[in-house]
Amino acid sequence: MVNFLREYYDEYQIAPAVRVLTKAIGKRLGKDKGNSKYLYELFPYGPAKQACKYAGLPKPTGCV
Repeated sequence: MVNFLREYYDEYQIAPAVRVLTKAIGKRLGKDKGNSKYLYELFPYGPAKQACKYAGLPKPTGCV
């Protein structure tokens, strides 16, 4: 997941919001991992915000 975020950031120069992240993970890793429930199990404080923090990326757009 962290590597996926880094690749996404390299390609688009922006950290993805939760909805965009969920869709992109679903396309790449399959529907079983591309859903909010699974992502919140991995990152309970917010999949986009917490995962971006671990990946060393800026906060996603729309994050407070």
